[in-house]
Amino acid sequence: MKLLNLSCAVALALAANSAIAADDADTTSKSDTSDVVVVTATTNETSLKDAPASVSVVTNEEINRIPATDVATVLQGVAGVYVSKDMSSEPRIVIRGLKNDASSHDNYTLLLVNGKRINSSETLIRGAGFDFSSIPMSAIDHIEVIRGPMSALYGSDAIGGVVNVILKKPTEDTQVNASVSYSQPEEGDGTLKKANAFLSGAAVPGKLLYTTSIEASQQDKWFPDNIQNDNNFTGNAQQKRQGINTQLTWLANEDNTVNFGLGYLKDDRTFPDSDKYDTSDDDIYNSKKFNASLGHEGTWDWGTDTVDYLYENSKVYVDNSNSLLTIANAEQQNHNLDARVAVTAIDQQTITTGMNLEYTSISIDRDYDGTPSVTKTGYYLQDQIGITDDLTATLSGRLNHHSQFGSKFTPRAYLVYSATDNLTLKGGYAEGFKAPTIYQSSEQFGIVSCGGTCTLTGNPDLKPEESKSYEFSAAYNAQSWNVQATVFFNQVENMIDRDTSTRSSGYITYKNITDDVETRGVELEGSFDITDSLYLKSNATYTRAINTEDNSELENNPRWLINTTLNWVATDDLSLYTGVNYTGKQYGMSYAENYNNIWYDPYTIVDVGGSYRINNQFTVKAGVNNVLDKNLEDDDQDYSENIVGRTYFLTLDYAM
Repeated sequence: MKLLNLSCAVALALAANSAIAADDADTTSKSDTSDVVVVTATTNETSLKDAPASVSVVTNEEINRIPATDVATVLQGVAGVYVSKDMSSEPRIVIRGLKNDASSHDNYTLLLVNGKRINSSETLIRGAGFDFSSIPMSAIDHIEVIRGPMSALYGSDAIGGVVNVILKKPTEDTQVNASVSYSQPEEGDGTLKKANAFLSGAAVPGKLLYTTSIEASQQDKWFPDNIQNDNNFTGNAQQKRQGINTQLTWLANEDNTVNFGLGYLKDDRTFPDSDKYDTSDDDIYNSKKFNASLGHEGTWDWGTDTVDYLYENSKVYVDNSNSLLTIANAEQQNHNLDARVAVTAIDQQTITTGMNLEYTSISIDRDYDGTPSVTKTGYYLQDQIGITDDLTATLSGRLNHHSQFGSKFTPRAYLVYSATDNLTLKGGYAEGFKAPTIYQSSEQFGIVSCGGTCTLTGNPDLKPEESKSYEFSAAYNAQSWNVQATVFFNQVENMIDRDTSTRSSGYITYKNITDDVETRGVELEGSFDITDSLYLKSNATYTRAINTEDNSELENNPRWLINTTLNWVATDDLSLYTGVNYTGKQYGMSYAENYNNIWYDPYTIVDVGGSYRINNQFTVKAGVNNVLDKNLEDDDQDYSENIVGRTYFLTLDYAM
């Protein structure tokens, strides 16, 4: 707590100094967001300041600061976002406290890549899928994070928010970027070796452009050196992955563009059990993912049109150590067609309308009697209305139809008011929904559960989960500093949980919880150019997540999240940074306390690093993550997640 108080005091002092520095700024400001443009809030290009949503942008510089192997890792410092580092699977993205630990795939965050839905989670009944690690890091330009429901545009799953990964666009001039990275924890194994390359250029100048990204990484499983065999601690997975993605862009003429993309990823993982020396209980997950996309973008006098088709095929081989679970081969196929038109020719108004068709089928030889499938369609309409020069209203709604659960309409209304050139007020109401997964709702599904004493089956009588959300924010943007405060409230109905009341019969299934779940909180954000060479970025999120039946806390939701990064551009070639990430107390079940719920203590992670440009082609980066060597395994509270101890990394970048 002393460290937290010190960090807050330093941040406040730096913020005060930044107000003085703002008057003297005569160089390009890192805090100036006036030129930042986002697309996820409306599907059309909108300035960050005027976007009708709470939006955060993770820049390319922030993405490449550390040798991350997945998108989730680089989202840890975003306001309102908690990266839940579950021991048994990939990290999960939790936005504004919306999660459900009692149900598999508790994800309420929709993942998009260039606006296209990515989802292979049906291939894994237990644990998160591999979607966040299937995106080539070298191909990412930036990431847009929407906090709050966006079902009015994107349909199911967007109850908590949306993560949209924007890939780099092809260029006429040949560009080559390559990187090799090595990281090593101070104790234990966990060595990471990573290499990637990104190429862009013109196959036919002025007509046919291309991008290609190639990645390979290998990471050893990690346990602390002092781990005991009888501890209830699960180490990090061993992972080996290779992937390639390529895109061709045909410039048919000045107004029409055709895009074609292909991608392939092979991801082999071994999840260790609690005994670091005995590998017989390790779980093996080997996945292969293929995707193909085809799209058209047109620009006309009246506006724009876009048509996109995406095909995904995900295969997972599962060899579970549990003797009651046999080897499984899973395959999920997705077909997704999206078409939209944006009319911009109307004065002070932009009307966007579109449709979406999605077909998903799943086959798991161990868990399904057959090959169940679902078809989802959606029709949406959005109207951005300039009521006055300073007041804009965005009204949108989507009619969703699910082949099993029928139709659902989700509306959204949002106001943006520019009170002054610097002060912007925003607020809105939105509804969201999430349809049950195939395995949750299919009578063809059944898997051994309850430690082998029962079978978990699907329930076709489930209802979709629904939410209502309110938010209000005030943002002040100056040339060399900006601050923003947001308050939010979410109410979720029909949350899905397991129904264990029939366990004595040998069968359990899923049910809708009759009581609502509510999350509410405050997000504070700010960035400051303290001097021409010193830049501070910070945010703090307070979240309260409760079950309204008894006002009990939802498990594993930190009360406070605080992230601060201080960047120093020492010279034209040398830059350094320090990051502090504070995770507040959280309520959850403790195995160490005989499965009783306790309040887990807060903890703080400190990272330091820097980069040095050797010449115009080569840059070296180095740093230490978790400088204070915080290790949750050292505590007696038996956290449900783990943090790798002090880790050193070194990266060499090449650009041409």
